[in-house]
Amino acid sequence: MLKSSISINIRKKKILALEEDMEKRDLDLLNRIYQDAQIGMQSIDKVLKKSTNENLNKLLRKQFEQYSKFADTCDTIAINGNEEVKDNSMFKKIKQTAMIYFSLWSDKSNEHIIEMMITGTVMGIIDCIKAKKDITAQDENINQLVVEFLKMQEDFYEKLKKQLAKV
Repeated sequence: MLKSSISINIRKKKILALEEDMEKRDLDLLNRIYQDAQIGMQSIDKVLKKSTNENLNKLLRKQFEQYSKFADTCDTIAINGNEEVKDNSMFKKIKQTAMIYFSLWSDKSNEHIIEMMITGTVMGIIDCIKAKKDITAQDENINQLVVEFLKMQEDFYEKLKKQLAKV
């Protein structure tokens, strides 16, 4: 009797550990999307201050709104699960801001701004693909959110390419 009780307790502990691991993966995936959306919003905010191309600015403002919606969705899902998404580290924010300003200091042309946004968007696409490959969430809604986030970035990339061809 004691042996079967111990066996049951061990199984319960394994199940609890597995559930905690699944919840951690859900939160990890939410964090990746949230942080990528935050980086996108931060980049767009900085670039909008330097861009003089109204068509590009319109596209960037729309993209900012989309990133914001994804960040808000991640935050809401995390809060509903009694969790909290983590913002990017201060070091990462400062590094990114410095890179943007340094790059714009040397070339403020609309062509260069679009090139910067394309580069950043491709980095976001790569990170999203890697996150999708590395982490499968227990919550299928989170997995679907990753797919939608990736599609949104790919669409933005295509629009940026068209903008570059027009400049």
